[in-house]
Amino acid sequence: MKIKDKIFLQELREQFLQKIIDEWNEKWQSDFNEFESFEAIKNKNAFLEALLADIEVCLYQKLNGQSSKYLFSKDFLRRFIYEYGSKEARIQSHSRSGIAIYLVYDGWEDFIEKNQLNDSQNININYVNIDESLLPILLKNQSLVLDNQGFVNYQELKPKRNLKKYLFAFLGIVLIGVISYFTFNWWQNRPFTEEDLNGIKFEIIKTVGKYPQAVRIKYDVSSLPNVKNIEIETGVGKIVTGTHFEGFTVVSNKKNDTLAQTYFFPGIYHLTLSVNNKVVKHLYHTVYSKRNLWTAWGFGVAYGKDWITNINPTSNYIKGGIFHFDPNELPKEIKQEDDLKNTTHVLVQDFGLNLDSTQMEARMKNPQNEGGESCYDMQIIFFDKNFNSVGAKFTTEGCTDFASLIVGKTYFRIQNNKRKNIDLDSFGVNQDEWNVFKLVVKGKILEVFVNDKLAFKGAFETYEACLGIVDARLVFKGAGSIDWVKVSNSYTGKVVYKTDFNE
Repeated sequence: MKIKDKIFLQELREQFLQKIIDEWNEKWQSDFNEFESFEAIKNKNAFLEALLADIEVCLYQKLNGQSSKYLFSKDFLRRFIYEYGSKEARIQSHSRSGIAIYLVYDGWEDFIEKNQLNDSQNININYVNIDESLLPILLKNQSLVLDNQGFVNYQELKPKRNLKKYLFAFLGIVLIGVISYFTFNWWQNRPFTEEDLNGIKFEIIKTVGKYPQAVRIKYDVSSLPNVKNIEIETGVGKIVTGTHFEGFTVVSNKKNDTLAQTYFFPGIYHLTLSVNNKVVKHLYHTVYSKRNLWTAWGFGVAYGKDWITNINPTSNYIKGGIFHFDPNELPKEIKQEDDLKNTTHVLVQDFGLNLDSTQMEARMKNPQNEGGESCYDMQIIFFDKNFNSVGAKFTTEGCTDFASLIVGKTYFRIQNNKRKNIDLDSFGVNQDEWNVFKLVVKGKILEVFVNDKLAFKGAFETYEACLGIVDARLVFKGAGSIDWVKVSNSYTGKVVYKTDFNE
């Protein structure tokens, strides 16, 4: 398939998904509940049948009964919504036209004509299937073929008169060549000035959907001199082992380009733009949850590969006011030392508090007989819009070597790290019982309380200015339980968010 067709097909799909989302309350909510994501629809088969029927009625009305040649199957809809981009597949012209007519166009040709603006930008199609990886890594290894000359001919030179003169001349030429080489090399690799960087553009130009959310990312480094290579990290990647993570990087040789990425999970993503192996721009993109709706999923490494469960809303795992991920959805066993299985519980929204005036509390436990993993751990983490984070990991008693505490760029303690190594023995708890954890940030001071006792207090620094918190998450090794969560202003005590998972 030509890249031009891929660009227009991607635009067609995005407009198609957006139409479904826009009309959800009117057409689909009564049968399939409120829209959270396409993956979260419980009865996907019934939804596809209902959507297909709606499309057929629409085509019949628009074409005065002459719609038969534009109809397609339910299997096509399933591929177009859930599998598009995960494999190379040909989409027949009548299917393209049928989708275009279902939108606001007269057909595929009319759609292309009215969306010519998208053709002015080359788009890298980087959409992946949710089942392939927790954080997809698509960069392939590149090999460099070197030319190898097998033979070199040497010619014996006999000494001539004035050898010293020629020797000095030769050394002079060599010296000039060396100086020229290093001067040219420095010029080619000199650091970019602040003035150079002012002209760079790196931005999100379009989003479609909640989550999965299709995102268009645009960059322009045309103003930079001596651009050799460009890399964009899209804020996702792949877990290789329990201690090793590989980021997903898009490599390009174009100074002005647009690429596409799908974010399957709510959260804040850190994107970077690198030129000549130097980061020149940062971008933080937030994929929001539905208001006050927690989501949960399991992830990890097992059997030598990373894995991910489908994202699910809170209601799937609430029983008796306890938020507990079903451990039966996690791998049954772990075979290698570096294998792990974790569960994440996330709420992404504007909490109305800056990170430096936030107090977050949660009552949690993680017993082995309910799916928890031995030794460690339970974590509380929250991020602000500048990707500053506060993260505390609490362990089983006797395992506090694995405890950690990180705020911004201050690492109070982290396993196998030579930075600050503060004693966190008080972070060890009996995980078979309920424990109340509280993280209090006031200005540049962090206090951590475990069961109402002060366990730590210290000053920290952030990479950037503190902004409003948008991402709160609780992470367990295995499948832990949450009784309640509360977020409040650390100075006034005013509660801005609270849930006991009973509503």
